[in-house]
Amino acid sequence: MSQHRGIWRRQVHLFTLPYLLLLASPCEGFLPDLWSRVLTLSWDSHTHQYITERAILNVTLETLRGLKKHHGNHDKEEIRLGRGFWRAVGDVVKSNAAMDFRSSTRSDPVYHFDSEHIESATVMLRRFWTHTVLSVRAKEYQSARHSLGQLFHSLQDFYSHSNWVEMGQRSIYLHLLQPEEPAVPVAKEDTPTCMECFSTTCRNNLLPRLKTTQGNSQLLTTGYFSTFPPKPQGKCSHGGILDSSRFSGAKGGINKDSTSPLFSPHHYLHLKAATLATEATLTVLRDVRDSVGHRNFLKLFSVKQVPALVFVMDTTGSMFEEIHAARLRAQSIIQSRANSPGQLGTFVLVPFHDPGVGPVFETDDPGQFMQHMEGLMALGGGDEPEMCLSAIQLALTHSPPLSEIFVFTDASPKDAHLFGVVKALSLEKQSKVTFLLTEDPNYTKESRGRLMRRKRRSREPLSPDRFNLYSSLSSLSGGLTIFTTNSDIHRVSTIVEDNTAADKVTLLHVESHKDLMSVHTFRVDSSVKNVTLHVSGTMTECILTSPSDQSQSLLNEEGPLAVLQQFQGLYRVNLFPPLQPGQWKLQAKSNGHLTFNVIGDSGVDFLYYFAIITNETHPGLARVDGNPTAGVPAFLVVAVTGLGSDEEASFSHATLLGAEGESLQQVKLNSSSSSIYSLEELVGLVDPFPRVPFCIRLSGEDSRGNKLERVSTEMVEPTHIQIQTDTILWRGCGPWPAAEEG
Repeated sequence: MSQHRGIWRRQVHLFTLPYLLLLASPCEGFLPDLWSRVLTLSWDSHTHQYITERAILNVTLETLRGLKKHHGNHDKEEIRLGRGFWRAVGDVVKSNAAMDFRSSTRSDPVYHFDSEHIESATVMLRRFWTHTVLSVRAKEYQSARHSLGQLFHSLQDFYSHSNWVEMGQRSIYLHLLQPEEPAVPVAKEDTPTCMECFSTTCRNNLLPRLKTTQGNSQLLTTGYFSTFPPKPQGKCSHGGILDSSRFSGAKGGINKDSTSPLFSPHHYLHLKAATLATEATLTVLRDVRDSVGHRNFLKLFSVKQVPALVFVMDTTGSMFEEIHAARLRAQSIIQSRANSPGQLGTFVLVPFHDPGVGPVFETDDPGQFMQHMEGLMALGGGDEPEMCLSAIQLALTHSPPLSEIFVFTDASPKDAHLFGVVKALSLEKQSKVTFLLTEDPNYTKESRGRLMRRKRRSREPLSPDRFNLYSSLSSLSGGLTIFTTNSDIHRVSTIVEDNTAADKVTLLHVESHKDLMSVHTFRVDSSVKNVTLHVSGTMTECILTSPSDQSQSLLNEEGPLAVLQQFQGLYRVNLFPPLQPGQWKLQAKSNGHLTFNVIGDSGVDFLYYFAIITNETHPGLARVDGNPTAGVPAFLVVAVTGLGSDEEASFSHATLLGAEGESLQQVKLNSSSSSIYSLEELVGLVDPFPRVPFCIRLSGEDSRGNKLERVSTEMVEPTHIQIQTDTILWRGCGPWPAAEEG
């Protein structure tokens, strides 16, 4: 990996300077992300991303160690933070970086402590704080992470944009978030603050009063950038080659955003500014923790959270057996989690019928959840279509990211118009949707009140394709659609228990429409335990082959490799321990559609997003909102999670896979960071993006040369129309969505 990284650096040197010299937009703030350091040739700069990730990690570990000591646990075992934690951190980092990339905020001085808008920026900062704390208390964790990222951006910018460091200050400016602390006056509009500077490095260009350490004489200022607002004569500029205001008096600038003199006239003070920004970020996190409590603080960052248990339940009269199966499965999961303190998780239940949906029941208390499940009754609602997609939308809204939604129903959707919204929400939250559909819906009710199966009334003939939207949603989100019977629903629901255990990773997720024998492979590495294969559909033949070339016909015989359980609509295969590391092969034949999903226990997983090089206020990689555009090049950014401090692995490439597992494109990856305080990001160019849906398989090797593979189950669906969405931050309240043509 180090050799690849050296080659990448040399390549970047060749194109970065010409590229940057063509940019004409202003630049303000610490560099937004790790790749900004590459594009500005300032390898040792501290970015918003680096400062934010390091601070969250440190305070989280500090909190966990404190809780362990409080409970009398003095073991020094390594604390591992998984995929959920790093996705939550990524939410904060994304919100932080978006302040530099979104058109509604990137040039507004209030969000960046620019142009001496210190007082209005301070008011905004305190609003971000209030919104963060209130959101955590309301269990609106995603909203809290969004406002926290905004807060961090503005707070960190204060130290790189103001003269606080030049004044000789060695501690953070408490007044920004604590009104009762002493305030330093801001230089008035007609007060000169800077002298002329004619070089890229500006030393001593602040007027003496702006550098004094004497409390009674101190004045705060920040640099102006670009032409909005116009810079008064004698004021300081932000500075750097991307700031057009640097040419008007006083020439030069004072920003400390990076270690590069091309971008930061006060580059020699960058480390001091970054140190204070880090301390301020740590202080905010500790204050949030003290305000909301340690437990809620850890939930804010999804620390050691087991997957949520999310049920969407059809409660019409035909669903008695399904509701009973869900109750039993929930009880089994709760009992198994009870043996692991702090591993109970979140529980969400959304009932629906026609015309009612909800209410949503959400709790962290397993006892309350079971009481609510016991209260569910299968009554009424005889018409066949139901409000299923409305219920799924509520479940996705109220469940954490990376959840799996289990839908129990025997009816087609009455609200098909919501399919696009539900699909987008599931992909954005990377949540799977799995449907457990019982056979042709019918039930009977005798006059004495005993419930039995009888035909559901339907106002019109039932279409054989009425469940197609469910199949499409499960396929795109990485779930399964299982057609089963009321007699098998309890056994089929074991998939709920399999998929909601902690530290589950996906080794294979493909579909097959072939009548001929289909062949699929997956890799097991030394970190993987307890491998389970789920196959939905009906197979006529299935052969499993181990890395040592030993085969077993799963449908016809018992063998040395695995044990198969066959239910109506679902096959469940468990590989026998000890697991052979290496490539396993699965050959299957069916008369219809099959979906294969192979999962195992492992802490090693990955996150990803797509990005483009921005040429706006900052050079860097800006995340693509929504799906990438088909036929257009963009970057794939991957972060590997769960590697221990004593574990080494290198990941060389990612493969874009079609729905049936076919390779669409291989993407070579290069590293951007090796910091122990943040995730190593791997970046590769996808050129161009496919025009069909795809998932991502990450490939690499461990320190002993054994191959590693992980698969993202959700399908990325490239768009053929490029739309840029933006968030307009109204200073009176909160975010309002907007869109602009891109």
